[in-house]
Amino acid sequence: MKVQATKPIIHLENISKTFYLRKKTGFFKSIKTPKHAVQQVNFDIYPGEIVGFIGTNGAGKSTTIKMMTGILTPTEGICEVGGIIPYESRIANAKNISVVFGQRTQMNWDLTVEDNFTLLKEIYEVSDDHLKKQIALLDQHMDIKKFWEQQVRSLSLGQRVLTDIAISLIHSPKVIYLDEPTIGLDIMIKDKILKTLKLINQEENVTIILTTHDLSEIELLCDRIIIIEDGNIIYDDTKDKMLETFSTDSIIQFEIDFHELDDLEIFLTDKKLNHSLENQTMTVSIQQEIHDEKEILSQLYLNFNINKMSVARTSVQDVVRSIYSKKA
Repeated sequence: MKVQATKPIIHLENISKTFYLRKKTGFFKSIKTPKHAVQQVNFDIYPGEIVGFIGTNGAGKSTTIKMMTGILTPTEGICEVGGIIPYESRIANAKNISVVFGQRTQMNWDLTVEDNFTLLKEIYEVSDDHLKKQIALLDQHMDIKKFWEQQVRSLSLGQRVLTDIAISLIHSPKVIYLDEPTIGLDIMIKDKILKTLKLINQEENVTIILTTHDLSEIELLCDRIIIIEDGNIIYDDTKDKMLETFSTDSIIQFEIDFHELDDLEIFLTDKKLNHSLENQTMTVSIQQEIHDEKEILSQLYLNFNINKMSVARTSVQDVVRSIYSKKA
């Protein structure tokens, strides 16, 4: 993780958003009932962070993102992005951010990729030299020149998402919001997009806010995870801290020579490790709160003839599922 700057690029302080829904009480009468979509949300995001912002459907994440992008105005609280209040200075805010939706595009379908870059260049008032530099950088990672002269409508979904991410970076935004950017994509394109985002974050220090239901993407890309549920933040910390705090067991499996089985049984029993044997495969459960996984693995390799070992640790998906179940 990058060294944290002293000043956040995104500052949310007691942000709330209430919608009012009309409910009919008679033929000509209705009453307004409040729907509290976001309630007293507080967090700071620093330059260069990659943050996974996750929650179940209706949890409040889209409403929070819309307030940060300036689409919605908070009912109360303070929201600043790059020192700008987004909903008060929408044009100035738009020059500092980009938003990519996996199923929608900001490009004109009838224009070529090149023409779309030229159009967005004029809208964002990007210089010729800066555009040339950005295109070279993006082509290096994304190969966008391969479909440079194609109409957007002729691109595959993967090519279109790649191009959308590329074009969203031509004005060197400080923050990029990604809403399900890889939904519906095959694993090869998805992998390329995630690697590209990581490289761009490292090379240009772009702050990335990722919302997705695919928690494997969060695990691969994000340094920090914020979970929102029922309009409230229920978790905000680093991914490593999450795994360290909520991890339970590691499951290791390996093949063992039968002539070493007695000694191995003595070792595992002495260490008070739960284990089972099926054919030649030994399965051992290591409780993180009790045992030092690295020490156990080291001793196994040092004292026994271990073959084909695999280690399955608690994943972000396991932890988030546990957090949701406890909340329910």
